[in-house]
Amino acid sequence: MFRRVHRVKSILQFLRERAPHYGPLAQDDLHQFRDEIVKASVGASISAAAGLIFACFLSVAVIVSAWDSLHRTAVAWGVCCGWGALALGGLWYARKVISGPPPFQLMGAALARDYASLLAVADRQEP
Repeated sequence: MFRRVHRVKSILQFLRERAPHYGPLAQDDLHQFRDEIVKASVGASISAAAGLIFACFLSVAVIVSAWDSLHRTAVAWGVCCGWGALALGGLWYARKVISGPPPFQLMGAALARDYASLLAVADRQEP
């Protein structure tokens, strides 16, 4: 009975000592996550806008160039399929970006180390 009380006391003391270290780690993780999100969003927005404008003008130029030919319907459908391929490529890229590393790696690593230390402390105190 007294062993369990002593064990719980030592675990609580360990947690009390380690808790203040998580605040700065969480803050660093949040700043890093925010910076990555901002950079990715700005880059993706600029790229998407420029690519969309370019693709619009290119598709109009292709259709206008083929207007007097016998294949204008095929050209229009080809441009449409090109837009579909561009949309699918954008979806593939978005999925790739989203599946990047998870946020809060620093805090997760610290929690894992502390959990391993906590288990070692608990095992040492059991006879």
